[in-house]
Amino acid sequence: MYVRSRDVRDYVLARAGGVCEGCAGPAPFATASGRPYLEAHHIRRLSDGGPDDPRHVAGICPNCHRRAHYASDRSAFNAVLQRKVNEREANLEN
Repeated sequence: MYVRSRDVRDYVLARAGGVCEGCAGPAPFATASGRPYLEAHHIRRLSDGGPDDPRHVAGICPNCHRRAHYASDRSAFNAVLQRKVNEREANLEN
């Protein structure tokens, strides 16, 4: 079992701001607490040695999350996610 940081998840979902970092669509619904529902996706799986670091985690909708794991273009899609996360993080640093 891999330990995931709640702080990383919370940061990534806040960074996404209710908008999927994959498809740029709005979160599909609000949670019971009123927050936009998105999922934290580790672009490189922890089981493959990926870091639990917000620079390598995207806030994405459930549909994009399934795509990132199961689609025939998952490798290319994850590369696109990484580029988008890199851009967002660079913009936040400036």
